[in-house]
Amino acid sequence: MGCGESKETKNDDNSKIKVKKEEEKKEQSKEYEIKICLLGDVSVGKTSIASRFCKNSFNENYINTIGGAYQQQNIILNNGAKIKLHIWDTSGQDRFRSMTSLYYRDAQVAILTYDVTNLQTLDSLNYWLSELKDKVEIDNMVLCLAGNKNDSDAGEKKVSTARGKEFAEEHNMIFFETSAKTGAGVKELFQAIATKEYELLTKNSLY
Repeated sequence: MGCGESKETKNDDNSKIKVKKEEEKKEQSKEYEIKICLLGDVSVGKTSIASRFCKNSFNENYINTIGGAYQQQNIILNNGAKIKLHIWDTSGQDRFRSMTSLYYRDAQVAILTYDVTNLQTLDSLNYWLSELKDKVEIDNMVLCLAGNKNDSDAGEKKVSTARGKEFAEEHNMIFFETSAKTGAGVKELFQAIATKEYELLTKNSLY
């Protein structure tokens, strides 16, 4: 009887392994798509973050985004799920703000970006939060906070990590400090976004 129980347990384990492999194979055959919008003041490095992630490049010469700029990149999660990220970088200039809602209105994710060497750029994110609440179903959107230019010297840093975390927790946001210049934290930011949005998509059976 003991041998029978052992064999039955072994068969159950084999069945679980087979089911798991089938589920992983099924996930690998799918491709999920996520639209992401970067928001924040001029010169906080939104374009640089997107370029570092999508092209692994950094341009020292800053160019203002007019309206919105588009890039895309693919991520494969640990379970084999393929995620295509559609990334829209928006202009932080006042004269283009009326156009910005065209880019984030149907986005699933918003990355609110500030410059860790400029406290005003963090305070300005309250405007973008207000805009999102007015124009989209913010409860259905994944919100992220990115403190960019974290490669700056300690003496230049005006927004502490603790202050960034506090702001993120207050607004239920994923939080990362990043450096588009060195790449620190950028890949991790988008990986966390893809993982979180994937969980929501599969939970709500949208695919």
